[in-house]
Amino acid sequence: MPNESRGNYFALPRLVQKIRGRDAIRSEGNWVEAYFVGSAVYLISYLFGASLLWPKLQSWRVAIALVLLVPGIWIGWLVILYLNSLIVKLCWALGAGTDLARNRIQSVLMGIFTTAFAAQILTANIWWKWVGALWIVAVALNLTAAFFVALFYEERN
Repeated sequence: MPNESRGNYFALPRLVQKIRGRDAIRSEGNWVEAYFVGSAVYLISYLFGASLLWPKLQSWRVAIALVLLVPGIWIGWLVILYLNSLIVKLCWALGAGTDLARNRIQSVLMGIFTTAFAAQILTANIWWKWVGALWIVAVALNLTAAFFVALFYEERN
């Protein structure tokens, strides 16, 4: 069995490996991807919350609100993940997505939420809108890579 930590969860690094002629396996054990993308999701969620609060607060209240936003975002993601688990159960009860693992469905739903947050950041009149643009470009590149991997290469799970 191949070392799962050598594989990649996202399609873009797998496509790059395949183009370079290397073996690329799908794996959920790549800690670098997990930490990098997890940090990006939290950062985008934080900036989304900050973009909602920023124009409504006076200068001395901004600092307090931004500090309280850190645990607030964490609690918010716990609620979102719980709601996602209910959506997965509903999908399975209706017979949709029964061949997919729960964590894959939740990853897609988290990606949808994070991309929506990034789109809102991108449309806000704030200086950190480039973070939202970077996320959307990364998602577009990964989806394009997934298309090419599915089209030209046989995937092994």
